[in-house]
Amino acid sequence: MTTRKPITSPGAPTADEPVSPAEKLEEDALLAGLAAAGALRGLEVAAVVLLGLLVCPPLAILVVVVVVPLLVIALVVALFVAVLTVPYLLVQHLRSPHGGHASLLAHRLRAAGRAVFDLAPHRIAAAARKVDHS
Repeated sequence: MTTRKPITSPGAPTADEPVSPAEKLEEDALLAGLAAAGALRGLEVAAVVLLGLLVCPPLAILVVVVVVPLLVIALVVALFVAVLTVPYLLVQHLRSPHGGHASLLAHRLRAAGRAVFDLAPHRIAAAARKVDHS
């Protein structure tokens, strides 16, 4: 069995060698720079959050004061137009030159009327007597 040697880059200190004061100072400066950058990033995020909290309530008020009433007015106008146009469109559809709609409607209304009349109590009793005598 052979012992393995760790792979190191040339000139890099090993664990056995003591680190020089310049290298230690350089490493500490690098860590301090990373900490400062993290703190600045945290301040940037805090500023954006504060700005968002300052901007959002006025926008919410604007939505409630302007957008919601406009939506309600649009809904009321749409319902009003629908109520006024539906009868006109139905009459135009039934009177169209393509034909067949009015006669079909009349036929279905007659059939529905006969079905309702057949449900009348005297008609049910007569049908029951007819079944009993058969």
